[in-house]
Amino acid sequence: MNKKLFALLSILVIASMALTACGGAATTAPETKLAVGIVLPTKDEPRWVQDEARFKEALTAEGYDVEILFSQGDSAKEKANVEALITKGVKVIILTPQDGAAAGAAAEAARAAGVKVISYDRLIRDTDAVDFYVTFDSISVGAAQAQYLVDNATGEGNPLYLYAGAASDNNAFLFFEGAWNVLQPKIADGTFVIKNSDEAVALQDKATLTRDEQAAIIGQVTTNWDFNTAKTLAEANLTAAAAADKGNVFILAPNDGTARAIADAFGADGDVTSYAVTGQDAEKASVQYIIDGKQSMTVFKDVRTLVDDAISAAVSFVEGKTPEASNSYNNGKIDVPANPTVVVTVTKDNVQSALIDSGYYPASDFIFPEATKLSVGIILPTKDEPRWVQDEARFKEALTAAGYDVQILFSQGDSAKEKANVESLITQGVKVIIFTPQDGAAAGAAAEAARDAGVKVISYDRLIRDTDAVDFYVTFDSISVGAAQAQYLVDNATGEGNPLYLYAGAASDNNAFLFFEGAWNVLQPKIADGTFVIKNSDEAVALQDKATLTRDEQAAIIGQITTNWDFNTAKTLAEANLTAAAAADKGNVFILAPNDGTARAIADAFAADTDVTSYAVTGQDAEKASVQYIIDGKQSMTVFKDVRTLVDDAIAAAVSFVEGETPAASNSYNNGTVDVPANPTIVVTVTKDNVQSALIDSGYYPASDFTGLK
Repeated sequence: MNKKLFALLSILVIASMALTACGGAATTAPETKLAVGIVLPTKDEPRWVQDEARFKEALTAEGYDVEILFSQGDSAKEKANVEALITKGVKVIILTPQDGAAAGAAAEAARAAGVKVISYDRLIRDTDAVDFYVTFDSISVGAAQAQYLVDNATGEGNPLYLYAGAASDNNAFLFFEGAWNVLQPKIADGTFVIKNSDEAVALQDKATLTRDEQAAIIGQVTTNWDFNTAKTLAEANLTAAAAADKGNVFILAPNDGTARAIADAFGADGDVTSYAVTGQDAEKASVQYIIDGKQSMTVFKDVRTLVDDAISAAVSFVEGKTPEASNSYNNGKIDVPANPTVVVTVTKDNVQSALIDSGYYPASDFIFPEATKLSVGIILPTKDEPRWVQDEARFKEALTAAGYDVQILFSQGDSAKEKANVESLITQGVKVIIFTPQDGAAAGAAAEAARDAGVKVISYDRLIRDTDAVDFYVTFDSISVGAAQAQYLVDNATGEGNPLYLYAGAASDNNAFLFFEGAWNVLQPKIADGTFVIKNSDEAVALQDKATLTRDEQAAIIGQITTNWDFNTAKTLAEANLTAAAAADKGNVFILAPNDGTARAIADAFAADTDVTSYAVTGQDAEKASVQYIIDGKQSMTVFKDVRTLVDDAIAAAVSFVEGETPAASNSYNNGTVDVPANPTIVVTVTKDNVQSALIDSGYYPASDFTGLK
C-alpha cells in the first residue's frame, strides 16, 4: 500500500498571501491537493499489475503519491471502493469496471456526489454517469489479431478456433467485432473453417453481427479472461475435435494470458502439427513465449500512453475543463466521448524495436537465444502468490546486477507443466536448475530427468522428496519458522484455556510439515499444561499429549487444517471452523496461520465474527500486504525470510556447480531417500514494534510502500 490513506494525485498549489496582524507578518496558505481515485479490476491478471506499475511510475516521476484500489473481480467490492473514495473527497475517479453493466451503479453514485467518472480501458455501460472513456482502439485490436491470422494462412480449409473475453466486458465485444470484420470474408471464401462454435458457423455468412449475435458466439467461446478457463475450454475443444480438424491450426485468442493457456493446450496435442495464436497486452510472459516461438503475436497497447491520457483527462476535469475527444463510444445509454490510442502488432521479428528499443521493457527481462551468459534455469511454482513474484523480482535484481540474463519459468501449480519446464531448460543446455517444486514428491521425476541429462539440481525453499537426484538444498531454517510463529503465541498468552486454532500449508509441500513440526515443538507443552485448548482439529486433540509426532501423525492433522497455501481455501476453512464453534470457543483466540496470504484470509474471517473479542495470528514471508496488516493491527506477526539472502545463496550454489565445485554445507535434510546437503538461512520475527528496523531500515522495502509507519 502507498503512503496516502486514500488514492490521490498530489498536485500542490501553493499560494503566498500577506496578512496584516500584529506587525503584518506574511504567512503561506495551506496547500491543496488534486484528489483522483483509481480503481482497477483485479491484481490476479498481469495486465492490471502492469497498469498499476505504469500509473505508479508516471506519478512517481512527477513527484506524486498514489494508492490504487483493486476490486478483485467483485462488483460489490468495486462499488465499495468507489464509495470509499467519494467519502474521502476525490473529485475524479478513474475506473476500470469488472462488469461493465454492474459498474453503472458505482458510476451513478459518483455522479450523484459530483465526482467525474473516467472509464479506463473498459467501458461502463447502460448509464449516463460516464464523463470520458480512456481506451485503446479496441476494434482495431481485434482487427490486428485477425489480420495476423489472415496474413499467415495459405490455401483453403484451415482449421480456425475462436476464443473471446468475458461476456460481462464490453471490450470483449469490440475485440470480437474487429476480428470478425477481418475474418468473416476469409471464412466465407473457404480460407478458414470454424471448428469450435456452431453459433459462429451458423452466422459465418453475415458480414456484420448484431450484439445479440456476437453474444451467442461469445457465450460458446468465452474464456472469461481466465487462464484456467481458457485452458480447460481449449482442451475440451481438442478432445471433441477429430484429428482432421487439427493439423496446422489458426487460433483467435483474446489476450495474452488466455493465449498462453490455449497455446499450452494445443502444443500438447499430438495431432496439432503447428498453430498460430494471437494475443494482446504484451505481457512479459507472452513476450517470452513469442521469443520462444510458443505464441505468434501480441497487440501492444502502450500502457504508458493510456496512463498519461487518463491523468491528463483527470487534470482537465479538476481544472473545470473538458478533455479533448476525437471519437465516442455508445455504452447503451449515451455516446461517451473518447480519444482512442493506436495499437501495434508485435511478433518475433519486431520485439526488439517495439518493446525493448522503445524503453517499455529492459532486454534483461527476457531470454534471447544468443544472450544467455549463466547456464542456470530457474523454476518457481506459481505467479499467483505474492511470495513467488517477490522471489522472481529478487532473482532478476541480483542477476542483472551481476551482469547475467535469466529466464524464470513458472509451473502454475501443475506438476506436469513443472516437468515440461525442466525438460525445456535441459533442451536449452542449462547446467544447473534452481527448482522450487509444486509437489515435493511429484517433482522427483523432473529432478531425475535433469540428473540423467547431467544437470545439477538445486532444490529451492521447498525440498524435492523421495529421490537421490537432488544435489543441494537452499532453504531457510523451516523448523525455526514454525517455532518462531508458535513462540509468538506462547509469549502473548496468559492464564489457561486460551482457544487455539491451527492451520497448515499444503500436504504436498514438505515445508508445511517442517513448519508444523517447529510449531508443535513449542506449542505442545503449552497445550499439555492447559494454556491452550485446540478448537478446530480432533486429530490434533487426540495427539496433544505427544511431544514428538511421526510424519503420518502430522499428516493426519495437516489433512484437517490444510489451507493448501490458498487465500480462498484458508478463508473458507476459517469461516467453517467459526460456524462450527460455540461462542465459548472464541473470545480471545490464538491462531497458527502458516504464511502471510493465509494469515490475512484467516484474520479477515475471525475479525468478522462478533464472538471473537481479539485474535493473535501468525504469518511468514513479510509480504507487503501483510506488513500493512501488521502496521494496521490486523495481523500480529510475520516471519521475515530475507529473499535477497536466499537468492544470493542459490546463485552462489549454482555458480559453484557450474565451475565444477561443491557448495559449502552446514546441515542436511533427509528427503526420504538421501540426506541433501544444505546451508539454511536464519529468519527474523517481525511485529509492529520492529517493522521499521527489520524491513525499512534494512532496505528490503521503501517506507513509501506503507501507510501509518511511525
